[in-house]
Amino acid sequence: MKMYMIIPGILVLLVILGGCAIRGQILDGDGMERTDEQIAKYQADRDEEAERMDPIAIPGVRIGDRYYTVELDGNSSAEAFLEKLKEGPLTVAMQDYGGFEKVGDLPWPLPANDEEITTEPGDIILYQGNKITIYYGENTWTLTKIGRVSCEEEEELRKALGEGDVTAEFFVEWTE
Repeated sequence: MKMYMIIPGILVLLVILGGCAIRGQILDGDGMERTDEQIAKYQADRDEEAERMDPIAIPGVRIGDRYYTVELDGNSSAEAFLEKLKEGPLTVAMQDYGGFEKVGDLPWPLPANDEEITTEPGDIILYQGNKITIYYGENTWTLTKIGRVSCEEEEELRKALGEGDVTAEFFVEWTE
């Protein structure tokens, strides 16, 4: 007789539990029901986020034995410079000019976005479309700013650039 009471009890329990699993819905860890549409949107969002996780190119420059990150401006000159660096590093022999900048020739021209600016120490400037400069002083002229060397101490940058000629190697590193 006990068996007759256990079997109907199990059946009632299965019916109750079965009613909680409505087709097209699941319970998430927060106890909220999710519909098929919400699940599909979540998976699409997650896939889109995974696509955005592509490696990112981080430009840099080595001057002597010091390495610096380069913060690029948002213009076509900076974008073209970055695209060239993605092809491989660029070593530039730079000469001192005017006691406020180092200048060297680029192996290829870049688009100019000239405007009158006053440079600051650390600015990386495109000059005449085919020369690159790193400033350690100020100058006001019609120039194209490509970016700037991330160096908090002006004196450190002056030491890295040193007296006379220097060699700068521009490159990109990639995030994972």
